[in-house]
Amino acid sequence: MAQLHRRVRGLPHRVLTAALAGLLLAPGLARAQEVPAPAAPAIEASGVGRSGRELDGLLAGLTDGSPRARRAAAEQAIAGIERDDLPALRERLLAPLAGVALDTLRLKLVRAVTQATAARPNAEYDLLTLLITLPRARDTDAAIERITLARAVGNLPTSEAGRVLFAFSAAFNGTFRQEVGRIVRNQLKDYVLPAIIEARSLSEMQRIFARQLREALHRVTPGETVQQRDNALLADILRAFGAMRQSDAMRVVISFVNSDRAQVREAARGAVTQYGRDPIHALRDAYEMYEGHDPDLAWGWERVARELYQAADRRRDAEVSARLDQGLAAARGREVDAMLGHFRFVLARHPTFERRTEMVPALIEAARRLEGSDAARAESLWRLALWVDPAGPRAREVRAAVLFIEAERAMAGGVADPELYRAVLRVDPNHAGARAQVESVEQSGVFVSRRRRRLAGAAGILAFAGVMLWALVKGPLKPPPAKKKRRRKKTVDPALAAASSPPPPPPPPPAGGPQETASAAL
Repeated sequence: MAQLHRRVRGLPHRVLTAALAGLLLAPGLARAQEVPAPAAPAIEASGVGRSGRELDGLLAGLTDGSPRARRAAAEQAIAGIERDDLPALRERLLAPLAGVALDTLRLKLVRAVTQATAARPNAEYDLLTLLITLPRARDTDAAIERITLARAVGNLPTSEAGRVLFAFSAAFNGTFRQEVGRIVRNQLKDYVLPAIIEARSLSEMQRIFARQLREALHRVTPGETVQQRDNALLADILRAFGAMRQSDAMRVVISFVNSDRAQVREAARGAVTQYGRDPIHALRDAYEMYEGHDPDLAWGWERVARELYQAADRRRDAEVSARLDQGLAAARGREVDAMLGHFRFVLARHPTFERRTEMVPALIEAARRLEGSDAARAESLWRLALWVDPAGPRAREVRAAVLFIEAERAMAGGVADPELYRAVLRVDPNHAGARAQVESVEQSGVFVSRRRRRLAGAAGILAFAGVMLWALVKGPLKPPPAKKKRRRKKTVDPALAAASSPPPPPPPPPAGGPQETASAAL
């Protein structure tokens, strides 16, 4: 034992440290393997935009570094703006340019564009790049910031973004009007139309600018303006027509009061209400075309509009009811594709149909049949049932089924987390599948954790034993030999050395007789 102790003492410090760490930390490492890694937090839309300070941080790189770095910072800021940031962007874009002479700034912009394009008309240029390459100054920095924010707004396809840009074009005596026109033509396009329709008390230059934008977008007349695929944009345009009571758009608005798209239909009917009694004749003509006979002469515009809406709703409800009945019949025949086709038609044509809750039992039954064979399709059916009736009597059952499918998908991917199944039980305590899976996952987790601890402990012991065996076989390490110090030789003067040294002894006589002495002398 004493010999082992001496050999162990002779081992290097690093070897001993590694062996002891492997022995002592093995159980802790095994327990650490049991704890799942924390999942990344889900990124959800908070609905709250950036504040002014956050915008300052986002735009900080516009005034520091080389032109290339500033251009990269501008592109990063443009890409980082979101829809929730529009209120802060509007306030920042329309804030006064403190300490900036607009006439001087406008002259700089004109000179930069003229030099870049050689005064050629309709030549392509990038104003942001031109300003970044100019010498640093307060007015150019302010212009770079506003153009960057304007381009960020141009990437947001909403009517509110169009209103912000159109207001920015009229600010600062129209200094940035041409840049706004380029942004609208290249990025925002038709989303500026509601702002143009709602504009009032425009200056002569701003009216010319609005006219040029509509001509560039080919949206001059009301009929051309409503040629939109985006329902939200079309609804905003119709509401803008009603708010301005634009007379030449009255019949165009009335043509959408019976639209199949619920959002557009409600916007058109609201716009008709804003017109008041002005569209009475257009409403009578629409009623005659829809019903095949003239309305009662005693009806006012409100009664004509109400009868027109009710007639259209009755016809639509009859068509939707027929399709719903066909979908329920297909569900009884277990024809899932046909059932979904009819149900989706009903929801697209009439999202608020009173009988839509009758779809839920059929969707649940079809989803349960598909859970074992096609989990992805079953999940889509469960989610459709939840969308149809999110607060109905079977909503908890549907939510639990969706959570259970997600937990099963995680299990198939190698994530055995009993908390996912506990979430199912919190929604629906009677879910048998989730209860069975919780017990199974917990038992398997205990078994796996014990096995990992045992394996880790055995590995640590083996490592320590291997180090001890190596110590016994190799013996203690010899310390390296100490380095010898070299002595400097003393330099001695040869004359002094000869004077101090004794004279050499005489040579011994030869060992022969006189003859040998004579021969030696010869």
